[in-house]
Amino acid sequence: MIRPMKGTNRDFLTNIPCPYCTNAEYASVINKLKEASIESNHGIPLYISFDDEGDQSAEYYRDGYRFMPSYWGISQIGDPQFAYDVPKAIAMQAKPLGIDWTYSMCVDVNTNEMNPEIGTRSWSNDPRVVIDMARRALRAYKDQGMICSLKHFPGRGASVSDSHRGLPVIDISKKELSEVHLAPYRELFKDGAPSVMTAHTLYPQIDPDYPATLSKKITTGILKEELGFEGSVIIDEVTMGGIIERYDVPEACILALNAGADQILFRDEGGVIDEAFPAMVGAVKEGTISEERLDDAVRRTLGVKYDYGFFEEPRTIRDPDKATAGTREEFVERICVESGNRSVKVVRDEAGLLPLPKDKFILLVEQVNPLHEMTNTQACHPSLLWDKCLEHSDNVGIVETTLHYVEEDRERVRARKDEADMFIVTNFYNRRIGFGNEFVKEIHSWGKPVVVVTNSPFPFTIQPEYKTIVINYSSSPESYAEVARMLFEGK
Repeated sequence: MIRPMKGTNRDFLTNIPCPYCTNAEYASVINKLKEASIESNHGIPLYISFDDEGDQSAEYYRDGYRFMPSYWGISQIGDPQFAYDVPKAIAMQAKPLGIDWTYSMCVDVNTNEMNPEIGTRSWSNDPRVVIDMARRALRAYKDQGMICSLKHFPGRGASVSDSHRGLPVIDISKKELSEVHLAPYRELFKDGAPSVMTAHTLYPQIDPDYPATLSKKITTGILKEELGFEGSVIIDEVTMGGIIERYDVPEACILALNAGADQILFRDEGGVIDEAFPAMVGAVKEGTISEERLDDAVRRTLGVKYDYGFFEEPRTIRDPDKATAGTREEFVERICVESGNRSVKVVRDEAGLLPLPKDKFILLVEQVNPLHEMTNTQACHPSLLWDKCLEHSDNVGIVETTLHYVEEDRERVRARKDEADMFIVTNFYNRRIGFGNEFVKEIHSWGKPVVVVTNSPFPFTIQPEYKTIVINYSSSPESYAEVARMLFEGK
């Protein structure tokens, strides 16, 4: 459907990457936006938000920004202090850029190991661990003056499908939901959690008619009334498959506000906001959305901004040229290195392959990490693992592949299989793309020694026939260096 253009909408090519900018340039643009919001008639300070969940999820990746492990990886380090230190380091990098709010506090209890969307985005499959880790992370963000949203309410840890592609159904009792999946929210609300993001998921034993984001029984009934949450409620991105599979976007926005949502997360890429915003204004004028509900939504969000000092001083960056300062802080660098190194684990070496021999020709089959492809600097780029392996052995070749292991990739690897004495094969899980077990199993069937390097402990990437497995829970260059060291030098 072609929508008429209004205002500053653009009809753009989707395969052209965003222009590269330095941290100073980025902060300067953010300053202009924030200054414009203050200078407007209403004078409401603007906030800038992002996601940084660790591993392959970091929405800012320019100019030396340092990457951290996934939440699951942090919990596997064995030192809960990292649950505080890693979010602190993230906030120390983000704040100088002008970023004030992170949507990256997953408190989903991952009770289903085949959960295709949450997985290592969760701290644990144990609610007690999730509570302990998330409580430390919340305190770190608060200490740094950064707002964070807990997600995905009322909990997506038991899901069997991905809400980006369709509407998941979690058919569990309210008792199980309350005892396991609501437990982190219940405890973190006591610590003053400022915001919650709701899930595009249907819970038929709670509300058989509407997903949580559009359900008054869940958003108002459970979240605001039963649990007494006073902060700002934001829904997950409204054009995701879990919503548009059943609802028009303007309709969903109206339903979400009436259900109790205070903010609509909107990815404005297709011009549909030009339909949604007038529809919501019309709904208020018609009385479909009451002014009382609208006032409550505004009060809650402004209240969070007030509590975090937005009205005391402008959130502009006084010196954009210092926007890189956070990435160069000694603490940030140390936590990046230590957390990256300690989140690399040899979980299986039944074949006794490690450390790898340096006199054998090893073929590395390396999937391109999407985060590395977007960053693409001398320090962090596709083929990063190969780069690090060459520091230990000059007898390593590479076939670079997509995450999908498409047929063209497979043919390129097959063409070189006879050259290799052994293989290192990456099998990274990416929730938006999937996994490559089928081809990794084929490589094992060739009868040569194989080391699998993955980022997940779940069956998506680990199978019984994989006899030597290294897990790297981070996408940082530092953690890739540790993987290479462990492969060639041993523990």
